[in-house]
Amino acid sequence: MEIIPAIDIIEGKCVRLIKGDFNKKTIYSDDPTTTARAWESNGADRIHIVDLDGAKKGMPTNKGIIFEIVKAVKVPTQVGGGIRSLETIEEYISNGVSKVILGSIVFEDEKLLEKALSVYQEHIIVSLDVRNERVLIYGWLKETKFNYIDIGKKLRDLGVREFIYTNIERDGTLSSPDIEGLKRFITLVGVSTIASGGISTLEDIRRIKEAGATGAIIGKALYEGKINLEEAITYAH
Repeated sequence: MEIIPAIDIIEGKCVRLIKGDFNKKTIYSDDPTTTARAWESNGADRIHIVDLDGAKKGMPTNKGIIFEIVKAVKVPTQVGGGIRSLETIEEYISNGVSKVILGSIVFEDEKLLEKALSVYQEHIIVSLDVRNERVLIYGWLKETKFNYIDIGKKLRDLGVREFIYTNIERDGTLSSPDIEGLKRFITLVGVSTIASGGISTLEDIRRIKEAGATGAIIGKALYEGKINLEEAITYAH
């Protein structure tokens, strides 16, 4: 299982939110590129980058910094936040981003998703951000009617090969991940799934791996020293 450090960006700074709340923000670094290099030097399998301003605005806002990070590290990167057009997908991939994370647009424009999958299938990850089993979009500000299992099956059948599952209630809380929700999704949908939200101990990593996840995104626990990245990687592999 891969260990994937998270770099969430607001106004060019590396931050973490609690439960996706933009009013509950902690700034950890003014230099996300240096942070990414540090995670790489400690053995990160890939790096997870989210343009939180972009997620809120519906269009990329921190592209310059993201491209700088991608150029600065050799490990694969996955990028999300405000990616809602084919042009943006193409731009990120042509600038060296390994995987593009799609969220809101997936639930509003199935045709765009189909086009993206027809050209870039191996580069597409769909993010399912879930509260009470329903998917939320627009930076977790709007609830949809979609049950995360049902939509996961539908998207799998359309050709999605990788998901990120985040329980919003756990994200940024260090309160342990939603293992049951994760396990249910992996069992019923049956494609590669990265776990995110609330991971704070090596025991959490063990349980995520046992649930069948292919990756674990870790943010706050790394920034606050609750988890040592090198130890986590050894444990997960």
